[in-house]
Amino acid sequence: MKSTFNVTVFKNGDMDILRISVYEELWKDYRAFKKRAALQREKGTVKGDFLARRYERSALLSLYAFFEGVVCRWFQQICRDDPSQPQPEDLAEQCRVILAYSQARGHGGPVCSLARLETHISRYEQPDVAVLEYVDSRTLQSIEDSMNEFLSCVEGATGMTRFPQPEKSTADLVDSLGGIVKECY
Repeated sequence: MKSTFNVTVFKNGDMDILRISVYEELWKDYRAFKKRAALQREKGTVKGDFLARRYERSALLSLYAFFEGVVCRWFQQICRDDPSQPQPEDLAEQCRVILAYSQARGHGGPVCSLARLETHISRYEQPDVAVLEYVDSRTLQSIEDSMNEFLSCVEGATGMTRFPQPEKSTADLVDSLGGIVKECY
């Protein structure tokens, strides 16, 4: 898993190192686009509404890219742990396999339903772009809520996380850079 990191060196020699995974970037993209859409919508102008729809579409695409990435990573982890798992390519079916896996290994955590999430996924995966034409802030919130419910349910039962820790190589590189920069000051 690749991670990016930003290093800020202050005049006094202090450093701030931010490590972030692509999943975190996609989630932050989604939140930023959603916020910009709301700001544009508040203007109450034709141009504001046009830009709000553009940001809502961008938010939706970022949200689905984030969700698909997390589900794919979890599914691969489950398949490594249990190679006998079925190998569906369909996102909704992968969610069903992950949920069954998490419920089988859960410790009496919350039980969640996939019905609402499957509805959103099926609309998104249709070959036409209708979901992009009709997305609005309420639709985005509904999709986000159903995805969060699923992700939280799985996280609570399995210990898998939507935002992975950086790989050891990334952590070692950041630590090395930190040491080099400190020596310069």
